[in-house]
Amino acid sequence: MADLEDDLNRVSVELESPLLADQQSCQSFRTVRSDYLNNDSVATSPGFLSRQTSSLSVPALGNSQDWELNYREAAIYLQEGENNDRFDTHPRNQDALPAYVMVHNFYFYIMDLAAAMLVLLLALVEEPAVDALQLQPIIHASLELFGLTVIALGLGLKMRWMGLKSFVKHKRTLLKAIFLIVMYSEALVVIVRQQSHFRVTRALRPIFLIDCHYCGGVRRVLRQIIQSLPPIIEMLFLLAYFMLIFSILGFYIFVNVEDDIYFQTLQDSFVNLFVLMTTANFPDVMMPAYNHNPWSAIFFIVFLVLELFFLINLLLAVVYDTFTGIEKKKFKKLTLHMRIATSKAFRLLCSRRHPGKATFAHFEGLLKYYAPNKSKRDVLLTFKSLNTSGSGKLDLQEFHNIFEVSRLKWKSQREERLWFESLLSPLDKLFRLLHKMVSSRIFEGIVYTVIAINGIVFIIKTIIASKHTFPEQYNVAWYDWFFVGFYCMEAFLKILGFGPRGYFTLGWNLFDFIITVTAFIGVVTQAADKNFQYIIILRPIRLLRIFKINKRYRDVFGTLYELTPRMASVGVCLLIIYYFYAIVGMEFFAESQLENCCRNDTFADYYSNSSRYKDYFYLNNFDDILRSYVTLFELTVVNNWHIIMGGYASAVSEWSRIYFFLFYLSSMVVVTIVVAFILEAFLFRIQYHQRKAEQTDENQVDDGESESIVEVSMSLTAVEVDDFFPRARADVNLSLLLGTLHRGGIIAYRGTRQRTKADLSKTMYAEEVKEWIKEADREHHEDLQNFVRQMSRNTLLTELGDSTATTPTDDDGPTPTGSPLVQPSTATAMPARVNPFLGRPEPTLTSNHHTPTKGEPSINRVEGHDEEEDDDDDDILGDEL
Repeated sequence: MADLEDDLNRVSVELESPLLADQQSCQSFRTVRSDYLNNDSVATSPGFLSRQTSSLSVPALGNSQDWELNYREAAIYLQEGENNDRFDTHPRNQDALPAYVMVHNFYFYIMDLAAAMLVLLLALVEEPAVDALQLQPIIHASLELFGLTVIALGLGLKMRWMGLKSFVKHKRTLLKAIFLIVMYSEALVVIVRQQSHFRVTRALRPIFLIDCHYCGGVRRVLRQIIQSLPPIIEMLFLLAYFMLIFSILGFYIFVNVEDDIYFQTLQDSFVNLFVLMTTANFPDVMMPAYNHNPWSAIFFIVFLVLELFFLINLLLAVVYDTFTGIEKKKFKKLTLHMRIATSKAFRLLCSRRHPGKATFAHFEGLLKYYAPNKSKRDVLLTFKSLNTSGSGKLDLQEFHNIFEVSRLKWKSQREERLWFESLLSPLDKLFRLLHKMVSSRIFEGIVYTVIAINGIVFIIKTIIASKHTFPEQYNVAWYDWFFVGFYCMEAFLKILGFGPRGYFTLGWNLFDFIITVTAFIGVVTQAADKNFQYIIILRPIRLLRIFKINKRYRDVFGTLYELTPRMASVGVCLLIIYYFYAIVGMEFFAESQLENCCRNDTFADYYSNSSRYKDYFYLNNFDDILRSYVTLFELTVVNNWHIIMGGYASAVSEWSRIYFFLFYLSSMVVVTIVVAFILEAFLFRIQYHQRKAEQTDENQVDDGESESIVEVSMSLTAVEVDDFFPRARADVNLSLLLGTLHRGGIIAYRGTRQRTKADLSKTMYAEEVKEWIKEADREHHEDLQNFVRQMSRNTLLTELGDSTATTPTDDDGPTPTGSPLVQPSTATAMPARVNPFLGRPEPTLTSNHHTPTKGEPSINRVEGHDEEEDDDDDDILGDEL
């Protein structure tokens, strides 16, 4: 009887064991799969742990430990899918996992970012340094070695878990390693020589910042600039061609014009027409020829119409078309990449008892690594949201939505009740009436009217005050106290009507509150001290609220909000370009003598230090990193940029013009990309609204709130909690939840998250997404069928295998499609798995069984980090609307 019970317990455990191959099935599978694939393409890879089994016994590791290994790897697959990481960078074996965990760690991200910033900021203290910050060469070189060593540590760990082959194949990582070696060598030379030398390679330091985890958006912008370069280069060649033609024509037409210094040589002609394209020297460049012959204006008009108004705008159109095409291709690639990742992860959650299904217990185990901060209640709500069929088990189609659903933040609708509902009568009725009043359109209309009147009064007061210079004209008037008091009363009533939480969770309310508090402080301080009158300039900002009334203005603000993360990335990208050109400029032009230079040139007065009216253009130099940034910004604005270029051409060399031409073209490309960003975002919103209007009822009211928030409703009962958590009463939080459920019967929850660009893209390209998925399924259908046949044959060979094997055939045990985390005994190595979607062996992962504890770095969810195929970074999941 005891033996029968032991057998029944063993069978029950085996039915719920993960799909991992035993010793004998591994041997059969390797043979079968070698027939399926080319022998030279099959790579065997050891699993995580040595799985010692004996006849009629459960694996020595324990069933729970096998599952823990599957959960860990499934979480890594999901992270790779969400972050658009390349699957060939998947951790290869047991020794690689610690390095992977360390690299994907919050503290490591901060350390890597700090080291990159340290190396960049050394430009402040290196020669030519900012006067107050200069350090001795041995000090700043030692700091550089320290920062480079930290970066080298990260690269070493990355190579440890990626493997040398994958490390070398990853272009950005390989470039980073090469630059690191070069800069390490140069820093050592500085320490040995005890002095700085010509180091133009410092301009390449931004690659360390670009490769940081938190600069995913910057990588994306830079990559889109690089991908947009082919059409840009083609258009620049076209611009250069016409400019050369006009330069030759201008030289022959105007060379003999008296007092015309702009076309004396072909070089002068080309340089001045290049500047004319930016309009910086117009109409100066035309006036001598125009004085000689009024008809000569036709030459300059035709040039500007062709180059400035036609070709430059055509360049923008070409870049925008290329940009939108890239965006759509990237969305397609990311969508399919994430589906492959979820498929890989899903297979690791299936057991032999439930093939093709993932139970709640295994889903909970997955989220322990993928979303470790989720509570058990939230895990259950997430599972129920995914399980749309209500079967209690997830299938693959349901599991494909895990990226969207796992980001939902759940809140009980009881928690969202109005704060005064628990008050006794008549207070609850009073506050309910107040809530209804501050929520009404009449109240909002009164507020908007007062804001408009305040704006008009403020403008009139400013006009009157501008005609006087006496301080008493800036005294606080009675209407200032009225407007500020009205805004304070509005904020107070809304806080009472909505409650503090309900009031401060809305962006516009928070904006109003900050402006109101600032205005109140400004009025009080201005009344006490006239020197604080400048604070009143913040009051007109409140007028922005009026623009929220109009739908077009809401679209503008919505586009601005959507573009904020991208614009921040573009800003960092522009600063990186500035850094590159600043270092190059300092190496070539530092300490150039610009004062009183250019004595024989037309712009000599700009650099004169003795003229009556000084223009101080000699201050636009590259003597340190800060002055270089100022100079480069002036070049970006292009107003009088040719004067700065001319000064260095006179003081240094005519060849220095190449530096300024290249910087102008670089900044023009970045500005064009910025315009393309704005156009794409704004037109995308318009197209989305049109598509949404076609799919919804015309009478449906769109309040704009639904555009930025995704909302899911779900409920829980005590029976469900008991069913999914048999030991719920042993958990403090679950026992409290059960107590609440027993009293109330059911609790409704609302899950919300920010709507992302990917959500809108799925709506915009709904039909195309279906076609993409069908196309991918058709491409891989044959491979999938072959894979299934190999698995069936593997099972048959296992059943017909050697009966004298020390390890029995476990029909409900692991299969080769499961996790590679568990390794067979030393007699047979676990072969690499075949990805049925890609038709090639999958990389394997090994790890020691370990459950993350509190305070221990775990495998964090990485957003925006990229190691994906073709170095193509996509973080549109993080582009919130």
